[in-house]
Formats: sequence, structure tokens, C-alpha cells
Amino acid sequence: MKFVPFLIGLVALTVYTSSCKNSNHYAKQVKELDSLKVVLQEALVNFNTIDSAKCFKAYTEQFTYSTFINANLRDTVSRQTAENLQLFYSVGKNLVNYLALSPKWKAEAKQSIKQLTDLSHDLKNGSVEEEEAIEFLSEEKIEADKIIEELKANTELMRYSLETFSKSLPTAQETCKKLNGGSLPELVTPDIKAKVEND
Repeated sequence: MKFVPFLIGLVALTVYTSSCKNSNHYAKQVKELDSLKVVLQEALVNFNTIDSAKCFKAYTEQFTYSTFINANLRDTVSRQTAENLQLFYSVGKNLVNYLALSPKWKAEAKQSIKQLTDLSHDLKNGSVEEEEAIEFLSEEKIEADKIIEELKANTELMRYSLETFSKSLPTAQETCKKLNGGSLPELVTPDIKAKVEND
């Protein structure tokens, strides 16, 4: 019976040593995961700087004025007016896709951050088998990289779209006034539904 405490201690020491070895074995991978998580968090913070209320207001105006102009414009306009109106029309798809899809993009980013955190924790504790660890690492890194690129691309796209909208809005408003007896048409609340590439 005197050997029992010794054996228990030996088993505990073996388990602890094995855990430390596993933890050290994945030190590089843990560092990569933590760095990737920071990049993803920064991409999400930047994406969140886009003002959703401003985007909705812009899309409401863009939808209303574009619809009105398309339905009522019959005469030829100047080249400058035509170019500005084309820019005004072009941002509609970007605005509505942001409004429709941004909750999904944000949720995916938050979920990826959680999964990166959990996997890093498991690797530090040595609680993941090597085969599973390799598979999980590959999957999480691919998914996180994809989300980072998606957030960055859409952040830049929305900044461009809002800037383009602001620059082309006066032309659209002036065109509407000419077609509507000097006043702007009443704003129409549009449906928010994502548009695919060929819409």
C-alpha cells in the first residue's frame, strides 16, 4: 500500500509532462493563431466603422431617385450628367448588399474569433490529438483568412460607394427636380435584399 501514493504521483507527473510536451509542440501554431485572431479583430473593428444608418439613408435616396429618373427621363442629357447618373446608379447594388449581408459577415467574424480562441486554448493545454490539431488548424486558418479578406474588401467598397454616392447625389437630385416641377419625389423605403452578380 505504501507504493500507491508513489504510483499516483508518477502517473500525474507523466500526464503533466505529456501535456507540457504537447503544449510546447504547438507553440508556433498557437502564436500563428493568436496573430491571426488579432488581424481578424482589427478587420472587424474597421468594418464596424461603416455607418449602417448612413448607408440605409443613402440607399433609400439612391433607390428612390434612380427609380424616378428611369421612369420619367425622356430627353437627352449632357455627357457630364449622364456620367454622374451612371455613377449614382452603380452604387445601389453595393449599398443594398452591405445592408443585407453585413449582419452575416459580422456574425461569421465573431464566430471565427471564438473558434481561433478555443483552438489556441486547446493547443496550449495539449487537449487536442495531433491528427485533429492539424485538421483544425488548416480549417480555421483558411476560414479566418477568407473572412479577413471579405471584411477588408467590403470596408473599402463601402467607403468608395458612400463617397461616390455623395459626389453624384446632387446631379440625381437636380435631374429629379427638373422632371418633377422643381421638387424632389417623396422617398420610398426600399426592400433590403442582396443582389447577385447578374442582377
